Amino acid sequence: MGNEVLSYNPALNWRPQKKKFLENSSFLIGNKMVSESSYSQRPWTCHESLDDQASFYLAQGELALLKGDLQGLELFERAAELAPCNAELFYRQGLALFEHGSIEGKEKALLLATKKFKISTQLASDYFEVWQAWGNALHLLGKTYKEHHYFLEAEEKLQKALQLIEDKTSDIYVELYWDYGKISTEIALHSGEAIDLQKALEAFQKAAGYPDQLPQEFWIDFGLASLEMASLVNDTRHIVKAIHCFKSAVALTLSSFEGWLLLARSMSLLYAHTHDEDHFTQAHEYFSAAAHLRPYSVELWHEWALFLLESGRRTKDLKRLRACLEKCQRGYVFNAKHAELLATWAEALATLGQLTDRIDLLYEAQNKITEAMDLSEEENPQVWHSYGQCLFSWGIYFNDLDYYYQAIEKFQEGLSLDRTRYQDWYGIAKVYAKVGDADDDIDACEKSVRFYAKAFDLKPISASYFEYGYVLSRLGEMKEDPQLLKQALSYFEYTLQTQKNALYMHPEWLYHYAINLDLLGDCHEDENAYQKSLEIFSQVLMIDPDFPRIHYRIGLAYSHLGEALGEMDHFYRALNHYRLALKQEEDNDFVILDWAITLINIAQHSYDKDLADQCHREAENKLMQAVRLGNEQAFYHLGCLFSLLGQFEKSLHFIQKSHDAKSLPCLEELLDDDWLEGLRMTASFQEFLSHLQHGLS
Repeated sequence: MGNEVLSYNPALNWRPQKKKFLENSSFLIGNKMVSESSYSQRPWTCHESLDDQASFYLAQGELALLKGDLQGLELFERAAELAPCNAELFYRQGLALFEHGSIEGKEKALLLATKKFKISTQLASDYFEVWQAWGNALHLLGKTYKEHHYFLEAEEKLQKALQLIEDKTSDIYVELYWDYGKISTEIALHSGEAIDLQKALEAFQKAAGYPDQLPQEFWIDFGLASLEMASLVNDTRHIVKAIHCFKSAVALTLSSFEGWLLLARSMSLLYAHTHDEDHFTQAHEYFSAAAHLRPYSVELWHEWALFLLESGRRTKDLKRLRACLEKCQRGYVFNAKHAELLATWAEALATLGQLTDRIDLLYEAQNKITEAMDLSEEENPQVWHSYGQCLFSWGIYFNDLDYYYQAIEKFQEGLSLDRTRYQDWYGIAKVYAKVGDADDDIDACEKSVRFYAKAFDLKPISASYFEYGYVLSRLGEMKEDPQLLKQALSYFEYTLQTQKNALYMHPEWLYHYAINLDLLGDCHEDENAYQKSLEIFSQVLMIDPDFPRIHYRIGLAYSHLGEALGEMDHFYRALNHYRLALKQEEDNDFVILDWAITLINIAQHSYDKDLADQCHREAENKLMQAVRLGNEQAFYHLGCLFSLLGQFEKSLHFIQKSHDAKSLPCLEELLDDDWLEGLRMTASFQEFLSHLQHGLS
């Protein structure tokens, strides 16, 4: 080996580095190499001096261990017999054993090193360097054997060193706080407590406060701790801090693949919170820089593909989904048996097929996910998750409930392997939300709400707050529950406040927010809610004049406002938007139904008998047209219309048809509806009501 030795520096995540001998040999103290000769100048910490013979055995033992020769242990014993009360001797022995134990396969020497450090502190309790070295040795033991108690012991030793740090040089301050930050991070990873991560971040911040230039590894350690805190407390400020740290790392070493990949990972996480397109662009550029440095990294291509998949799926951006497929293909070149990469590939194909109505892509996705399942020898929750996502896309494409429930089964398979996988809880919640929305299924919506709540407990994701709000809104609409609608409103508003570009990127969020306001207005007859709803609908219309059903919802809101205020102008505005809505969908029976209801409202508020008669005739035609199109709710409104016209036999006929079609409102509404006041006075309705009540009992 000549005069070079391969050593592991515990302060630099135990990565091997080439070190030159200085004079006789060199040793690790904290984060730096110090020559043996420098120790001869240190004042002895014990009354006993180190004679020439003891010094000789110590130096020979150190040299032997550096060369990997275990005879050095015998030489240490001889030196200890000659100077049993010398703290410096045991410290240097501990350092040599620490250095030897840092080499892969030699880890048992670390335990002996800690024993030497313990003896040294027993001889000299204020020996700062020993406490620091002892803490680092225990840290490495924890990393090596994955045993948490070593980290706790390491923290205790470094806390002792911190008590003795007064009057030390700035580089020693930096080293010690860096060491303490790393150990606190390890403790936090086990405990899951924010207070442990806070201790780590405070230590890193103190180290960063000194003017000396810090190495790349420090900024990476600091950034990783910040990312952990961001994940734990769901605070984007810590993501921003992590990005700053990783930028400092790559500024020191532009060729750092790790630095660029961590930058990409952090920026993609920030994008997931903000949906800011600038953050998307930056993350994309950082992935590109990492790929330039290490184009053969399958993990890089897979992470990049996942980033593009999530963004493309959320924004329905076909270009990003195709870019995701390209990244999967690039990774496949280097590893054709990477199950998770193939699973992601399948997800992207299924999503693209769903959005473009291309069944060939759905079949190709099926082949890919089957290949991924075959390659996944061990149970892999990520592959199960991708399988569930593929089935979800197939369910949407084929409008088939069987696929939805199969998707839920796959997500549950993933949860059976790992209950902490928040992705699968979100997956199940989304499927139940889709089922509940499509079929007006209260039970499915309630299940969706429960699964979203579980997912938020594990990891709150701001991008999912809108989805959760939407399910609450639909459930509140179906159950006519204002409390659920208020809950939904709070989630909509939080999402829109935190995602500044939602106005342009997600007009559908504004659309459903406005619908929720309209529903709340109905619950409380609140004209302010209707007015705000119309303002939001107007914003959506400006962003996208062709937004689906926007004119129908605006017409509905104007009609509700007209009923609340009794102002004819709002009814006429509603009719204008219904006309525009029917130009988009000529046979939309709900538009025709609500048009008819608005006409009846105009007749009820008009003092012009001719106008009222005209509106009644037109309303009857519209309601009959809605019936022909299959709208069973129109039966009830025909009953109301004929009740207003005094044609009670016809009115009861349609009320009975509504009952047979199971579209009749609840008994309370039947008894309170002003439009049925005339019918309720008839004996025939009283008899019908008696049968109805008897059936209910």
